[in-house]
Amino acid sequence: MSSKEKHEDDGAAPKENKATVQKIAVEIIEPALQKALSEAKKEGTAQEVVSALANCYGGLLVDLMGRKGAISFLQGHAVHMSSLEENSLNN
Repeated sequence: MSSKEKHEDDGAAPKENKATVQKIAVEIIEPALQKALSEAKKEGTAQEVVSALANCYGGLLVDLMGRKGAISFLQGHAVHMSSLEENSLNN
């Protein structure tokens, strides 16, 4: 069993290299996502575009991480976002 498959089974995420994450985000995903969102805005309302994006994101997470991994990741992300919001209110 590969390391990726092992993490998909137990719901744990492998360690990340922050520089690699940033490079992938900025150079690959962000430009493609901006292009797709530009096209989507021609087809639906802002709410419909956001809903479609959320559906795709959730599906991609399940495909990449498995259902348990996706759930764990989203829960961790929600906690992270909440802590940022709280910190910004306190500043």
